Amino acid sequence: MSYPNPLKVGVLLCGPVQLMDVAPVDMLGMLDKEYVEFAHLPEHIASKALTIEFYFINETGEGPNPMTGGFKVAVTHSSSTCPPLDVLLIGGPPPSYRPSPAIQSFIKTQYAHVRALLTVCTGYIPVLYSGILNNKSATAPQGLLPMLKEEMPNVKWVEKRWVRDGKVWSSGAVANGLELMGAFMREEFKDIGELVEAMLGMADFGVRGEGY
Repeated sequence: MSYPNPLKVGVLLCGPVQLMDVAPVDMLGMLDKEYVEFAHLPEHIASKALTIEFYFINETGEGPNPMTGGFKVAVTHSSSTCPPLDVLLIGGPPPSYRPSPAIQSFIKTQYAHVRALLTVCTGYIPVLYSGILNNKSATAPQGLLPMLKEEMPNVKWVEKRWVRDGKVWSSGAVANGLELMGAFMREEFKDIGELVEAMLGMADFGVRGEGY
């Protein structure tokens, strides 16, 4: 699939998000021209690099946004000021988190425009409450799946490291977000596959497959 250039990538921060849940965006950032420039790749591969614009969003636009591990992330936009995105990544908030109407509206509005919506770990929660997962296959942390299958039967819960259903990609636990991103990059950026493989190789990215 051919993606826009520049590619607009958003990270939605729903409260104190798990840092590793949003770290996979950095793998995607390895396809950016500024990063590729320092990789010293052959010109026919390096020339395929993208221009990527990153947006870090929370409901109010106020920051920095607290993360786990004592980290804080600068916020660039609120849910009402963020422009249409091409890719939206949602990391995991605390399991008790419930999205506000504003966050639900933001997700539904962006979903209509994005090429891909990615959730990592409990990042499924705001998407679930936005109604987007209805009648779709999705996954979540293994320990939560029995409860989700019982309480949220409108979703086809699958016990895998990551699952794709159309333009919705979901992952299991924290570390599975990296595996999801690697699979996403290989599947969605086939037109620049040589660059994708070169950068994943530099990162020593391994493959365990979808199944546990």
